Amino acid sequence: MGYLGRAHDGAEMMKEASSFFAIAMILMVGSYVFIAGQGGNMFAGLHTGQSGNCAATDYRCQARQDAIDNGLNSDLFERQINQESGWNPNAVSSAGAIGIAQFEPSTAAGLGINPYDPVQSLSGAASFMARLYTRYQNYDKALAAYNCGTDCVSRAVSNCGANWKTCVPAETQRYIANIVG
Repeated sequence: MGYLGRAHDGAEMMKEASSFFAIAMILMVGSYVFIAGQGGNMFAGLHTGQSGNCAATDYRCQARQDAIDNGLNSDLFERQINQESGWNPNAVSSAGAIGIAQFEPSTAAGLGINPYDPVQSLSGAASFMARLYTRYQNYDKALAAYNCGTDCVSRAVSNCGANWKTCVPAETQRYIANIVG
């Protein structure tokens, strides 16, 4: 009989719970694998290198899953990647931005990703956008920061207040409009 309907003590529960974890348990959530081992003591989360059930070269699927995994609107994130590179994992801009998510080398290094690897770039871009959204609580500002940098957005907000979009570069204004409409 289980614990429902009978008295038990904490030691008895721990003994049964410990035997429950005698073999390793593996759980996949999104693009992460979690492993619990003997007695539940070992616990690790490992990124699988691809998102959900997406094929390694299905970048749109991976972008959508990475957006969902990071709490982003997947339609907007997909439009963002289209705007960044047109889904070209080998894209290099005249300003030196690299790959499918168009990371500057220093930004990619700061995120610990290889900008030439589309899977890492998409995952890094979604994670970075989620952090920017958390910071600004506004998707347009997060997009502007992704495009022209956080200092650019801070200056625009400081100098122009509610009309901050008029104080970011025209390229950034077009970038936002092309993604959010």
